[in-house]
Amino acid sequence: MKKAIGLGLLVAVFFAVFVLCQDMIGAKAFYMAAISMAMFAVIGPFGDYFKTALALLIGVVVAFAGIVVLALKMPLPPDNLVYVAIVCGISLFLLVLVSTVGMRIDAMFLGWASGFAAVYSTYLANASGLSAVLAPSFVGVVVSLLVGLVMSLIVVKIAMAVNQ
Repeated sequence: MKKAIGLGLLVAVFFAVFVLCQDMIGAKAFYMAAISMAMFAVIGPFGDYFKTALALLIGVVVAFAGIVVLALKMPLPPDNLVYVAIVCGISLFLLVLVSTVGMRIDAMFLGWASGFAAVYSTYLANASGLSAVLAPSFVGVVVSLLVGLVMSLIVVKIAMAVNQ
């Protein structure tokens, strides 16, 4: 029980520090860490966390590549809904293809959705402003998702300690 309480305190402090430092690391949407924490708790104590983290990163990279293609090659908002649908469809199909080599499709989809959500409003409001927010948004999304992954690993350890 002491181990579970200690790990719980560690998660609480870790998340509080993350929220406190979110502006410094470009992670404006800290709720993504909570979402990924909830999702990855289902991986369990014996899950492949490295492969999951790699799949997250692949999803984020595909999302940002899709946004860059939209901003550089396609008509800008508001005349772009068909192109957004095409780029999203191709992106998700690419993720499905990558999943055939053993990457977790759920982690890639979470990374893709988080990456797209982080910059899509900027793309709609000011597509030329994407160049200023792309790098910080990428870092923020990756850090948020990986923090959630680490916290879920700690939460799983708490559950294992309590259930012993």
